[in-house]
Amino acid sequence: MKKICFASTILAMLLGGMATVSCGDEEPDGGDPDIPVTPVDPDKDKALSPADQKEKMEAIALEFMDLMPADDFRSLGELGDYVADHYLDDYDWDEVSDWADDILDAAAKATGVVTHEDEVYDYMEYHYYYTEYKSLLFASNFTGTFTARNGKWTYSRSNDLKFVFNDKGGKECVLRLTTGGNVKKVHAFDLEDWRDWEYDEEDDRYIYSEYYDRTQHTIGVPERIEVTLTQGGTQLVRTSVNIDLASVSGEEFDLSRNSLTASTEVEMNNGYKWAVSDVAYTANTKASTTCTISKNGKALITVAVAGDVSGIPSCNVSAFSRENFDIDDYDTDNATAKNAYVKVDILGKMQMQGVVSDVRKYVEYIIDAFDNDDSEHLFKSYINQANSMAKVSLFYDNTATRQADVMLEPFAEVEWGDTYWDVEPVIQFYDGSSYSTFEAFFNERDFKNVIDTFKSLANRYADIVDERIDW
Repeated sequence: MKKICFASTILAMLLGGMATVSCGDEEPDGGDPDIPVTPVDPDKDKALSPADQKEKMEAIALEFMDLMPADDFRSLGELGDYVADHYLDDYDWDEVSDWADDILDAAAKATGVVTHEDEVYDYMEYHYYYTEYKSLLFASNFTGTFTARNGKWTYSRSNDLKFVFNDKGGKECVLRLTTGGNVKKVHAFDLEDWRDWEYDEEDDRYIYSEYYDRTQHTIGVPERIEVTLTQGGTQLVRTSVNIDLASVSGEEFDLSRNSLTASTEVEMNNGYKWAVSDVAYTANTKASTTCTISKNGKALITVAVAGDVSGIPSCNVSAFSRENFDIDDYDTDNATAKNAYVKVDILGKMQMQGVVSDVRKYVEYIIDAFDNDDSEHLFKSYINQANSMAKVSLFYDNTATRQADVMLEPFAEVEWGDTYWDVEPVIQFYDGSSYSTFEAFFNERDFKNVIDTFKSLANRYADIVDERIDW
């Protein structure tokens, strides 16, 4: 139970925060993906029937796929395919591996501390010895230019990190990494490397001793990171990342005390852009982010996630990498995300918004329901309580008029004469037609055109990288 609820909270913490709800006498505009709308029921003449909504969904889905033809990515796909076939499998990477090993070895410093752990049984003993190291890694450590030539990567000195190679037509391509701004040292992870072992017998006892090097890796996180790929001097892809860890006073990022803000953007020469903006986490208070995929400035899909987080115990990010990490060692009884919120916008024509008032309680009610799946009364009671904490609504054209809600519906299943209860999502309409299960609403007959178009599009994407899809 702790593991499930804490995992839900961490997800909300990383992707969520609480946004302000618009209120007023007039119907609020639902066009801002970062702000949840207050749903209003439609007037009778504005309520869409299930058939109307299927028609709108089909048109939106077909338009969405039409805006992302596989040919938009053909040149990039062909370049990636050539690089994978020619430089990854057929090239000698020994010089790159030796370069990286030398940097890592130079960064690791022995602390002079050796720790050990013992496990003693009736006829057997296990002894584990750890030589402790500390490693401080900066992007500035990893510099150099590797040029693909005569079947291997050849190193030369430079002030940044570059891989230089030719495409199928002989054009020079350069993959380059640069960083900038202030650097914040953060203890990121620990690694254990097995080194040796010994075996001994003593007074009919079997004694095993194992020796490990355990390295505490601290990395220097720069404020700005940029990766570019050029072909014949023309930029194909640019990825930029901005990170602010100003609240970290030491070298540990504690989820219960520290905060961060970040953003990233991937810009391609075919007009597409992936932007993750407003990533913000305030310890045990708020978190939020918005992700948008656009083409030539037109937003194709936008996802905003938010929630108030609280009860996160003191836990350093570096702890997650330890061999003996166990979430049960932390007090997560009060960890939750309240007012958790997600909104998905497609082409500005269809919006799905969901709000869960308390993630922990919502998860617990669903778990309690399945713990009592042989009791109709208890199962339905827990599902009703879960439904009362979640509100998922469907809107169109950036209005606040909800045309449908999504909720969980209990239903009975009979197996070998015994009755068990299960749930599935259903759609509640506002035109008086009651509700429909997802399976019945999104059936293959009504959405055949969308399904066929999707399969055709997926196959064209797969053809770019010579892959096969078995439907």
